[in-house]
Amino acid sequence: MTSVLLIHGTGVRAPAYASALRAVRAGLARVRPDVTVAECDWGSALGSYLRADGASIPGYRPQKTDTTPRRAPEDEERARWALLYAEPDAELTLFALSGPSNRTAPFVPGAVPGGQRLWQETETVADAVRDAWKAAGLAGQLDDVVRELRASAVFRSACDAPDGGGPGRGLPRLTGRSLVARALVRLPEGPGAVPVAERDAAVDAVTDALGGDERGLADVVGRSLGAFARLAERSGGSRLVVSRRGAISEHGLGFSGDILSYLVRGEAVRAYVAELARALPAPVVLLGHSLGGVIAFDLLAARQPLPPHIAQLITVGSQAPLLYELDALPSRPYGTGLPARFPEWLNVYDPRDLLSFLGSPIFGSRVRDVEVDNGQPVSAAHGAYWANPRLYELLAQALPE
Repeated sequence: MTSVLLIHGTGVRAPAYASALRAVRAGLARVRPDVTVAECDWGSALGSYLRADGASIPGYRPQKTDTTPRRAPEDEERARWALLYAEPDAELTLFALSGPSNRTAPFVPGAVPGGQRLWQETETVADAVRDAWKAAGLAGQLDDVVRELRASAVFRSACDAPDGGGPGRGLPRLTGRSLVARALVRLPEGPGAVPVAERDAAVDAVTDALGGDERGLADVVGRSLGAFARLAERSGGSRLVVSRRGAISEHGLGFSGDILSYLVRGEAVRAYVAELARALPAPVVLLGHSLGGVIAFDLLAARQPLPPHIAQLITVGSQAPLLYELDALPSRPYGTGLPARFPEWLNVYDPRDLLSFLGSPIFGSRVRDVEVDNGQPVSAAHGAYWANPRLYELLAQALPE
């Protein structure tokens, strides 16, 4: 039986790794039930952390967490979700401001204005919505994000806008996207962990429950994206950066800390992975995401005894080719190429994942690069591989029997 050792990337710790492990096990079980996926949570054992509780960072307070060319339609969708991941209320804000200030809805005796009706309908959650959110793995957050949305002054203003919930205004769908975005950004493994199809189904369920449609939405989204671009430009101002340095450092250190620690003390991490690999039944496949792919590459390329039954390396969204080209890998100086005993190597990348790189232009035909589309914007593409069904189709074909 083939054994796959799942090696995570930088900044990942137990809650997020456990979620990724479940996703990979479930994805492979559908296409290759003969494969077992073994745990390799090296970050919890050997990853970096602030040993003085961040005393070196001005204003730091530890964060307690559970851890214009014409756009193609798919590009517009990615841009839209990039906006929502950054600010779930962004579209609602622009919606509330999109109509003329002197416009009023026509008076109809006995009729409840569309926005007011929509506000009332968000008091309860339909069973169909709960089912769709359960399928997306978001059911546990549904009630919380609904309460959060209803407490939002922005949502209240959107519902109070003239004909806010009426036909053609699109508010039900904007409401659905805001709710889903709120839930996704809470995930410890990042918003890209939920497959795009399940994400969109969760939005559709809310939209249907609120009686909405998609008409009249393009102008709202266009204005929203323009406002977001201006907001992003302003957010780089020094005063804001200084005032939020603690939060920024918390996010950045989770990513860079493990890289720095690995480059200094990588031998312990590689030994940890090798020990786990030796204990697995043959054939063994090292499946590494991001820095996990670098670790796996270094382990296989280093001049040391290795488990002889490692049959394959699969890197996903990994930086190993770039680091080799920069002559920054502990195991292989640039120009030495791959050792003769290096196993078969499949390198999976998404062009929108700015942390994924090509191996074949650097190492030649001994690396097979395969492109996938995770369906996510640049900001979320790196963490979305495990939610992409196409990845598991590739693994089903590539993994040894």
